[in-house]
Amino acid sequence: MIIRVFGTLAWCEVYNNSFTHKTTEGRDEENMIRRGYIILIIGGVLFVAGIIIAAVWAIPFASTFLQGNTLINQVSIQQGRSVEATTEVTDTSRPVTVAIHVQTPQGVVRLIETVKDPSGIIVSNNEFSANLFTTFQPQNIGTHILNITNAGTAPVTIDAMFGYMPFITAASPPSQQGGQPLPGVDLSSLSLVITGGVLTTIGFFTIIAGIVIVVIDSRKGKGSDGNDNRDGTGVTDGGITYRKD
Repeated sequence: MIIRVFGTLAWCEVYNNSFTHKTTEGRDEENMIRRGYIILIIGGVLFVAGIIIAAVWAIPFASTFLQGNTLINQVSIQQGRSVEATTEVTDTSRPVTVAIHVQTPQGVVRLIETVKDPSGIIVSNNEFSANLFTTFQPQNIGTHILNITNAGTAPVTIDAMFGYMPFITAASPPSQQGGQPLPGVDLSSLSLVITGGVLTTIGFFTIIAGIVIVVIDSRKGKGSDGNDNRDGTGVTDGGITYRKD
């Protein structure tokens, strides 16, 4: 009788130790898996927040850009012909931008760009054979006319933008060595889209890190379960394996 009592007490002690050990292992595995999902959630929040911030800024930016600019889209200019575009200058403190893109030219390309203010004075004049990006400081408000003439020997297809560029500022004074003054660049107007892009990038890489951690932790959990089941010193009762010390 005494031996049976002591045997029962010893088995209870082994059972309690084994159950505590298994419970601790289960909690560790659960925390490992939960860690990966938490990282995934954080990455998703950052990714979505970046997109929302960039979109909220981009909508009014695009509206302002379209209102303050005249766009020329895939216009073909025959040799000896010209195309015109107009823009309304409302602020003489801001430079006006002329950007012209020449699409896959055939033959000799020779284009002439001219801008006249409301009084007919030429405020910008350039001859070019490739893409052109230039600015000029307007002296008068009102309608300015851009003229692009094809002085080459073959038709040319162009895209062009004529008007205010939000992040272009007034040109700095020319240096003593001469040369055309270069316009300044103010990226403060792009601060929100830059912030949104950074958040989106961080969120994207955080999501990738979370997926990797979830996969690694899941494999560790499966490996731990497999080792426990292969242990010949355990006793299985009702689907639960108890380890003997």
